[in-house]
Amino acid sequence: MSGQSARWWTVPVVALVCLLPLCAVAQSSAPSAQSSSPAAAFSVDAATLRRYVGHYRIGDVDLEAVMTVTQSGTQLTAQVSGQQAVDLYAQSATHFVLDRKAPDASVDFVTGGKGAATALSLHLDGQTVTMPRMDDALATQFNAKLAARVQSNAPQPGSQAAISDWLSRVAKGQPPDYGRMAPKVAEAARAKVVQTAATIRSLGALQSLTFQRVAPNGADIYRAKFANGSMFVLIVVDEKGIITYMLMQDAT
Repeated sequence: MSGQSARWWTVPVVALVCLLPLCAVAQSSAPSAQSSSPAAAFSVDAATLRRYVGHYRIGDVDLEAVMTVTQSGTQLTAQVSGQQAVDLYAQSATHFVLDRKAPDASVDFVTGGKGAATALSLHLDGQTVTMPRMDDALATQFNAKLAARVQSNAPQPGSQAAISDWLSRVAKGQPPDYGRMAPKVAEAARAKVVQTAATIRSLGALQSLTFQRVAPNGADIYRAKFANGSMFVLIVVDEKGIITYMLMQDAT
């Protein structure tokens, strides 16, 4: 794929879920020209921080992931289901950044009165997603189910068929079956259909599609081998066979 990756994200929140830990690592290792002046630190007392601790729901209709905020002294940490944890640095009583040298990646806690935060808003990569606080038991159950799925390392029913159908349509010069995609996935696919199709066709005939493993976020990872190269396809399908997440990366 000429060293490039074609990416389809489901809803914006899933893009942020995947980018959150990567962003933190990238920012700490390679400061950008726009972030030459580190944002000033702000002190927030432990009692206030305790109001933010808890679980926050990712996914408007179906629960897609959980963001868990924990506290150690005066340090908050955020972790999305299946992802690495990242530290949050206070810039005000409610506004936190992932890296003081890159304040464009940030979290705002939504508060009402003096009780626990009711939601948090994640700002990253030019997008904002608000996540409401959720029940602790439900969050624990979701994360346990995700961990069991990753441990089982078995593909979801219908995931391979969905990729095969998509690749077959591209090879024939046809558009993907948008009816088999969640609305936001279909929207993203339409926006990149010409570029993505050209990239896939440049790889030549598909020779094999092999399941590799279950990713930490629950996506099935397949290796698609073509005559002129290979790529990894990460996919999540729901119980009805609808694609709710799709990502393609160069594997050569």
